[in-house]
Amino acid sequence: MHLSYENTYKNLISFWCGTYKDLDHNDQSYRIEKTVWDAIGEATAEAARTTPRAHGPAVPNIADDGIRVTADMYSFWFQSLGPVLLEKSFKNRIVYSRFVELVKLTNKCLQFSLQQEEVEEIRRGFIKWVQDHEKIYYQFCVDRLAACPITIHALLHIADGILLLGLVWVYWAFAMERFCGKLACVICSQRFPFSNLDNQVLVQAQLMQIKNNYDLHKELSLRKGASTTWEFRIPDEPRYEKYVLVAPRVVDPVVNTAILTRITAALVTHLSPLNARAEDLGPIRSNVKRLLPLCSFEAWGRLQHLECGDTMLASEIVPREMDDARDATYVRVHVFSFNFSDFTSFQMQYEALVDKNACSANGKSQYKLKTCFGQLQFIYLIKAPRMPQLGITQRTSFALAVINECDNPTPHLSGLDIHLYSKFQGLDVVDIATVQSLVGRVNWNRQWAIFARSGELARTTFTEDEGAD
Repeated sequence: MHLSYENTYKNLISFWCGTYKDLDHNDQSYRIEKTVWDAIGEATAEAARTTPRAHGPAVPNIADDGIRVTADMYSFWFQSLGPVLLEKSFKNRIVYSRFVELVKLTNKCLQFSLQQEEVEEIRRGFIKWVQDHEKIYYQFCVDRLAACPITIHALLHIADGILLLGLVWVYWAFAMERFCGKLACVICSQRFPFSNLDNQVLVQAQLMQIKNNYDLHKELSLRKGASTTWEFRIPDEPRYEKYVLVAPRVVDPVVNTAILTRITAALVTHLSPLNARAEDLGPIRSNVKRLLPLCSFEAWGRLQHLECGDTMLASEIVPREMDDARDATYVRVHVFSFNFSDFTSFQMQYEALVDKNACSANGKSQYKLKTCFGQLQFIYLIKAPRMPQLGITQRTSFALAVINECDNPTPHLSGLDIHLYSKFQGLDVVDIATVQSLVGRVNWNRQWAIFARSGELARTTFTEDEGAD
């Protein structure tokens, strides 16, 4: 953890700012102009408001002198913000491409699982990166030998460390840093600080044992404003077993005509067979219109994904209490057989199967996987009665999300899990079962960049059934 974030990454920033030791940084290809670096620092501080807490700590203006930046902050900045903010900051594009390569290697190291060949890719990748680092910063000049500290050489042994100690996400988790930071906040004796520290460690350990032994985590929570929240798990719906609807709850909400029209379209899509033709949808649409007045509606403010732990907010239901509140509204979604959405106040990423022949009146529906982003605005729970004409043989619940979809998000040139957009496309309604996790945003160069936590656990895999058309 300290090898990468507290040393290598920190030293790179010193190079870019021209403050690394006593080397000559004038007119070097890796230098970033002060005005550009100041703008990057301001964008970094602003990104704290548009990034959910689940992504990591709020990073302050890194261009300010005297700012304490932790390893956790360096990790988030380099892997999420850096690829966006540094794209056109260097005189030589090679410097940026080598930085991106380091980010990709770090992401690969942090994968939940690794194959033997992937460990060898990490080994070869760091060998190549160190060689390029020497060309850019050391330049094979004896006067610049300080550009190659032992921490650069240590990168060559990360692959060996994985083989000997296991996957790095286990021991790069900032556990000790976070624990020490928690203790530092509760030391209140200036005369006997170490005795006070010992007592705090003992008391916290005792309290944790009581919580674990008697399942009293909520009752003994010391967090300010801790309270029991009204939660609801949708029964008898396997596709919703990993999701919980969380208060606030509004019974019989007012649903405007535009959203109701989109809800109708979403239910038609959901209740139609994948091979349906345009002429087959008319009767289904008519039955859905007959069904909706018989349904009961509820609006919910939050959606929690139990598998990843993220809680997403509906922006039109849960108001932002403070201007500087962190925006827990950007998410990644994972879908099954039809459209799905994100949440408000957040932005969510969602993957949907869309009809490739949607513009053809008589064409047979063909679906392909599409990844989208949007801002969640409403979460609706619709309880429908029996309607055999639609294949609904018992009382059934549909949980839908209304999202403001980003218009034509384009992949970032870095090749990382980052997408760019400038405006919204309009409202869409999708099933909540497609939501995967939160994502964050940063505003740069008159565009919004959406970044997501990459990795195997954040991906949706679609497996076609054997014999499918």
